[in-house]
Amino acid sequence: MEAPPTEDSINKITTHYSGLRALYAPSVIKEAAQLLDAFHKTAHDHGHTRDSLHLGALIPAAADATAGKYGRPSAERTHTEVVALHAALAEALRAEGLTIAASRIPFGVAVEPLPGGPRWGWDGITGLAVALYPDGGWDLMVNTPRTRVFTIHAPSTPDGAREVAAIVHSLLRGDLADPFRASSR
Repeated sequence: MEAPPTEDSINKITTHYSGLRALYAPSVIKEAAQLLDAFHKTAHDHGHTRDSLHLGALIPAAADATAGKYGRPSAERTHTEVVALHAALAEALRAEGLTIAASRIPFGVAVEPLPGGPRWGWDGITGLAVALYPDGGWDLMVNTPRTRVFTIHAPSTPDGAREVAAIVHSLLRGDLADPFRASSR
């Protein structure tokens, strides 16, 4: 079993990711922090201290390498795989207490907004949709035909679908910063 990442590495990876135009599942943050710890151990084995200023490049290296694993798959997913992941996402969204809506996004699973939470769209009553394509990762959008797209870096697995659903729920409650409003500034 792999050791848990250090709190310092989790904080550094979280800070790095927070400045980017994407969302990151907790498992991806943990994996990137573990990689950063491994980079620091290797640097230490070569006589470098963890707090050396010149080791700062290890943070984006660990963050980018890890996030890159959860984008485009090495082989395009089959129709059956995509359908199974959409079903896992829909189940996870329902388990979060969210209401599934008709998706206006191809390959998308949409949810209604929550009472008292943020809303999107020209009508102010539109929720969010998450799409997963045969050749890509999880994409978050407003459930409208024309929308910005934000990648959610998470495993393309049922566990990853549960992490994506938790992120969507946090956005709908207003617990996470709304990337659609922040990006329009």
